[in-house]
Amino acid sequence: MNVIQFNQLEQKLLHWIDSNTSNPFLSKQIESVSLKRRDYTRTGFFIYLNVDSACASVPANVQPICPLIKSQELFDGAGCNLFLREGQLHYLEIYARGGFLPENLENFQLQPDV
Repeated sequence: MNVIQFNQLEQKLLHWIDSNTSNPFLSKQIESVSLKRRDYTRTGFFIYLNVDSACASVPANVQPICPLIKSQELFDGAGCNLFLREGQLHYLEIYARGGFLPENLENFQLQPDV
C-alpha cells in the first residue's frame, strides 16, 4: 500500500491554521488527519483529508483562519482555505494569487492574510 505523506508546506499550513484558529475540536482533527489524495492543478492544489472518525465535529460557527503564503517563487503570493463538511475536515485548497504555483514550493513564509 502506497501511503501519501504531507509535504512541508501542507504540514506548516495545517499547524498555522490550528495555532491561529484556537479551537479544541479543530485541533484534535488536525492532530489525527491523514492525506487521502493530492490533486495538482498548476495554479494550486486540492489536498483531500481523512480524519479519525472518533473525533468530535467542529462547530459550524468555527471559521479556520488561513495564512498568506509568500515566496520569491510566486508572482503575487498564494492563499489557502480549509474546508469542512458536516463538521469534519474535508480538503485544504492552496492557490496562487496570479500565475503558477510550483509543485514543490520549498522557500516560503506564512503570515496573516490581512
